[in-house]
Amino acid sequence: MAWLEKRDGTWYIAFRDQQGRTNRLRPSTDKLVAKGRLADFEKAQARGEDYSDPFKDHRGRAIAEHVKDCVADLRAKGRSAKYVENTENRLGKLIEACGWKVLADVTADSFLHWRQSIPVMADGRAKIGPVTQNQYLETAFGFCRWCVKPAKRMPANPLADVEKVDESRDVRRARRALAEGEIAKLLSVVPEHHKPAYRLILATGLRRHELETLQWGDLHLDATRPYVKLRAKVTKSRRADALPLRDDTATELRSMKGEARDGDRVFTDLPTMDEHRAYLAAAGIDWLDDEGRRADLHAMRHTYGTLLSKAGVSPREAMELMRHTDLRLTMKVYTDPRIFDLAAAVAKLPLPPVEHKNAAAATGTDGGPIQQTTTMEQVANRVAIATLDRQSVASTGNQDDAPYAAVNPDDGGDWQQKTLTGLGEGSMGAVGFEPTKAEPPDLQSGPFDHFGTRPVHHSRSRLGPCPKSTIPV
Repeated sequence: MAWLEKRDGTWYIAFRDQQGRTNRLRPSTDKLVAKGRLADFEKAQARGEDYSDPFKDHRGRAIAEHVKDCVADLRAKGRSAKYVENTENRLGKLIEACGWKVLADVTADSFLHWRQSIPVMADGRAKIGPVTQNQYLETAFGFCRWCVKPAKRMPANPLADVEKVDESRDVRRARRALAEGEIAKLLSVVPEHHKPAYRLILATGLRRHELETLQWGDLHLDATRPYVKLRAKVTKSRRADALPLRDDTATELRSMKGEARDGDRVFTDLPTMDEHRAYLAAAGIDWLDDEGRRADLHAMRHTYGTLLSKAGVSPREAMELMRHTDLRLTMKVYTDPRIFDLAAAVAKLPLPPVEHKNAAAATGTDGGPIQQTTTMEQVANRVAIATLDRQSVASTGNQDDAPYAAVNPDDGGDWQQKTLTGLGEGSMGAVGFEPTKAEPPDLQSGPFDHFGTRPVHHSRSRLGPCPKSTIPV
């Protein structure tokens, strides 16, 4: 007898074996699918068949047969010849290196053992670099995913939990961007028949393979805004991206076209690696910098990304122009901070200027800011005078005889006013003290202080209240 059992949102076929133990198999999150599998299970039981392992037949087949079927499916889906070739070659090497004979041999442990046993070279680096290791993992993972779905030859992907290695620890081909002066020097020594290719890379960021396969039909030079429309099959991401062209670049390409047809290649002669290195040497540019980063032809694409950032292009726009799907790749890999003028960038921050409190006070006649200072001795004298004045007022009750009665010993002004009103010209309140009883001023009504800067409530001061209508806000 079998039944459906739900656990954590997943439906299982449950049944008891001869020992009375409950077994569960064929999980599904869809109840209707689970019901169909339960019906198949009951029919198989009635026929005396073993339904407990639906993948039994596939487990025993040679893994090379599964790889052959997977590769044929990739071709049927229209994947590029290069992609299919890489998949077949990598899987063949993994089968031999990991000792996989049948599908059941594909395990996370066997893959990790192979990755850990990669030989190390004399310089301490692995013979197979991190990028290549991750490419092998991606290929094996994709094969196992195909076996799970749609082929339904495995119950689950055994490599699902295997993590990639950190590629930043061992970059085999680190590139650097060229500075503007280096670009000018390089173009000055490059022969005329190679200059258009260099200029197009620097203006679009095209990769070498994209330049090699670029056809005149991909260029829309007579459009209102000239652009290049790349064919999906020749791009790295298999996307038909469109890139704008500068006016000077479009003009140069028009002059090159002549009678060429749309199917003809734009560049029939691209510089080889040796030629590029010779051009760098002639321009006095080092092949490797002090960090070991190369200035190869692909470094022109890094230069393009760096110049975009230096020109003030937003990161999101730069990501689109570089045709990346991850902004981190644009900002961290294809942007070289050593080319930037970081000091000038900081100087552009819209921050208020620093005020120097100890500067000599201006007289106000030269238009400079009025800055005044108050010593702690002056503060103490004012507090003592204010205290004596309050005592005089309290004893005589005559506020007219107390010229400094409005002074607040806590902040240098009257009890409601933070601007000093009773100590004459050239004075200001105590520094570092806050009022203890003052209420927030009413911003809609009441007199303004004698500078016309904020509303205040005067109690009694020598200057007297200022009418609101006569002071500018």
